[in-house]
Amino acid sequence: MADPRTIGRYQILRPIGQGGMGTVYLAEDPLLKRRVAIKVVRVTGAARHQATLRFRREAEISAQLNHPNLVTVFDVGVEEDLGPFLAMEYVEGKSLGRHIKDRDLDTETSARVLIQAMRALRAAHRRAIVHRDVKPDNILLSEEGRAKLMDFGIARTLGHMSLSPEQSLDLAPVDEDGAALAQTLALRLTSSGDFLGSPAYAPPEVLRGGEGTPASDRYSFAATAFELLTGKLPHPGGGLTEIILHILQEPVAIPADLPPAMAAVFKRALAADPDDRHTTLPEFMEELIDALPGPVSMRARLFTFLGQDEDGTGSVSTARFRLPEPAPPEASGTHDSRLRKTGPGKITLAEDPVETYLSTRRPSLHQPRPEATDWGRIMKWVVLVFLVLQLFWWLAPALSHLQF
Repeated sequence: MADPRTIGRYQILRPIGQGGMGTVYLAEDPLLKRRVAIKVVRVTGAARHQATLRFRREAEISAQLNHPNLVTVFDVGVEEDLGPFLAMEYVEGKSLGRHIKDRDLDTETSARVLIQAMRALRAAHRRAIVHRDVKPDNILLSEEGRAKLMDFGIARTLGHMSLSPEQSLDLAPVDEDGAALAQTLALRLTSSGDFLGSPAYAPPEVLRGGEGTPASDRYSFAATAFELLTGKLPHPGGGLTEIILHILQEPVAIPADLPPAMAAVFKRALAADPDDRHTTLPEFMEELIDALPGPVSMRARLFTFLGQDEDGTGSVSTARFRLPEPAPPEASGTHDSRLRKTGPGKITLAEDPVETYLSTRRPSLHQPRPEATDWGRIMKWVVLVFLVLQLFWWLAPALSHLQF
C-alpha cells in the first residue's frame, strides 16, 4: 500500500521503520509544530481491536509515568483505511539492538545507557506496572546520549495480571523429552498469540506460563545488559526452539573471556529461580559496575551517575565503591604511610569520587605548607608595625603643639 499523506491531524514526512504488521512514520504535528513518530498497525477484525486496546494501554501508562527516560505518547486513534495508530515522541537516534549489531558503544557508554533504562523501568515498578517486554529493540538511544525505554503495549499492573485458563500454557517441567516440548512451546508462542513478548529475553517462569512480575522484568533487563556488554545472548541457539530449550534446561552461557566478577553478577541476575536473583535493579547495577573491567576513574564516574536523580541533575544517595588494593610501599620509605591503608571506602556521590579518592592518598595540592603559614604571620606583624609608625609620624607635629 502507498504511504499516506496524513494520519489523523499529522502530516506524514517519510517512513522510518517497517515491520511485519505495520510501519513507523516520521510526521509533523501542525497544531503544536513538533515532529512525532507514528506507529501504524495494518490489521483488521479482532486483531484491530486488540491493537487499539494495546495502543490505548501504552498511552495511559505513558501519561501515568511521565519520565525523562520513557518515550512519551501523545495521541492514539484509528484510521479507517489504515488501522490503529500511536503518535509518540520522536527520538532521533537508533535502538540499542542496532547498536549491539554495529558494536559501536564502549563499556562506559553502555553502562550509562543501562543506568538510564533502569531508571525508567524502576519508575514503572514503583507504579506497580510490569513492562513484560524489556529487550534491546525497546530501548532507544538519542544522538544526545539519552536512553528511552518504549513499548508498554503489553504491560500490566500487578493487580490485573491473572491469566485466564485459555491463556495459561500449563507446562510440565522439562524432562528428557525437553526438545519436543520446547518445539511445541515455540510453535504455540509464535502462532497462538498466548505469549506476548520476546522469548529470547524471557525468564523460565514466564515461558512456562507464569505471570510477569518485577522479578521477570529484572531478568529481561539483565539479559539485555548481558547482550550489550558481551555481544551474545545469555541463552544462545540457532532458532527460537533451541533458545527456549536452553533457557528451560541450561544455565547461562558465560563467554570464556568474560571476567569472573562479571560472570558471577550475571549468573545471579539470570538465575532460573526468581528468589536467587538481585532484589532490586540498583543492586544489580551496583554489582555490575563494580565488576566492569577498566580504570578506576571510569567506575567512579559511573557510580556518580548511578547515584544521581532520576533526571540526572543531582545526587540523592550514596553507593559503595571498592577501591583497588594499593601497591605495597617501597623499602626506601619514600611513600606516604597512608598508602598502607586498605579496604573499601564510602563515597558521597555529590562530590567527585576521583578527587575524593585522591585526597585520601596524598596531601591536597591546595593545603598550605607550615613554612608558608609562618611567613604569612610574620608579614602581617611587619605590616601592622609599619602602619603604627606611619600613623605616629603623621600625628607627631600636631601632638607637639598641644599644651597640657
